[in-house]
Amino acid sequence: QQQQQQQQQQQKPDSPRASQEGFNGKNTCSGSGIQAKLRYNMTGRVDERGELPFPLAEGETLPTGICCDSAYAPYAEPRFLFNRSDVALFPTLQGQERPVTFYDSVCGIPLFRAPLNRSFEEFRAETAEHGWPSFRPAEVVAGNVKILENGYVVSKCGTHLGSNLPDEKGTRYCLDLSCISGNPQ
Repeated sequence: QQQQQQQQQQQKPDSPRASQEGFNGKNTCSGSGIQAKLRYNMTGRVDERGELPFPLAEGETLPTGICCDSAYAPYAEPRFLFNRSDVALFPTLQGQERPVTFYDSVCGIPLFRAPLNRSFEEFRAETAEHGWPSFRPAEVVAGNVKILENGYVVSKCGTHLGSNLPDEKGTRYCLDLSCISGNPQ
């Protein structure tokens, strides 16, 4: 116990001690973790620009950290990640049939169908304004998404998806693309 206390005292608040192999905190995802192949070029992505508040654990990818590592729950993937040239979310969606379904990056359940009750341009503009993909209640796949008391948004599989950040229009699901880039299972 004394050794554990010493380790905790040496731990810096911006660099958590690994509590599970490959995680800074606890693995909050069910099943075998992040899908092997994600959409929108999210597979295997890391924090190449050093934008996270502390480094990913050894072997941890950005999607695993943001979606499944409890240490990152208060944080989001880098702002405007969806807009980087190697991701290009909206140019990728441009030619797809609408509404587009976004799936959980761990268990593959459908989470959101967008745009609904707004245009594609309104969906894009709201996402660009806030910096992360933004969804409205009409776009939620019923029973697959919930808002916790602390404002975190999670799937019924336990995957951390982002936060509820209400605005003048009401509930707004501000989500990490890494966590909604899965494929149907």
